[in-house]
Amino acid sequence: MIYYAVVPMELAFFDESQTPLEEVEIEGVPMLVRKHNEREKTIVRLLSADPAHYLDPRFQPGLRISL
Repeated sequence: MIYYAVVPMELAFFDESQTPLEEVEIEGVPMLVRKHNEREKTIVRLLSADPAHYLDPRFQPGLRISL
């Protein structure tokens, strides 16, 4: 099935059982993260307008980070 929408996939297929997303800024890069515990989060989506941030392997969606 192909689904075309102007809204982000996270909003179109919202599942209330998932942890809510939190907007944070890490090293100057704004992103949405999913919180696992107080120290660990998973990057869900980058919100940056700078294309170089999307090429940086430190900010790949799905990457688990410690704060």
